[in-house]
Amino acid sequence: MSRMLLEHERTTLKKLAEKYPDVTSVQAVETLFEDEKTIDLLDVVEKKTEWPCMDRSIKTLATYLGFKWRDENPSGAASIEWYHHWLESGDGAIRQRILDYNEDDCVAMRVLVDALIHLN
Repeated sequence: MSRMLLEHERTTLKKLAEKYPDVTSVQAVETLFEDEKTIDLLDVVEKKTEWPCMDRSIKTLATYLGFKWRDENPSGAASIEWYHHWLESGDGAIRQRILDYNEDDCVAMRVLVDALIHLN
């Protein structure tokens, strides 16, 4: 399962690199995924840890670890809806909500990684 998830991520990032070559290159994506340090965090969480939680989602685990999203209803599905509203309206507040949500997801991931490192 882990290898399949990583392949999905690799394919998606390569397509994005082709579309936005000023951000990154296809070779940089390949280099990232060829690095032996690149792991599937979900794989680590599911196979090597136990949590007193109902599921292993980043939202659940980061919240358990004390992280709080700025948005009252953070979810990937909601962010897609926000994005469509932003495309229709151009409303800067909606754009900022999306940026805040994405930033919070990144910080939440860091909170989880730090917790896993401290378990070792």
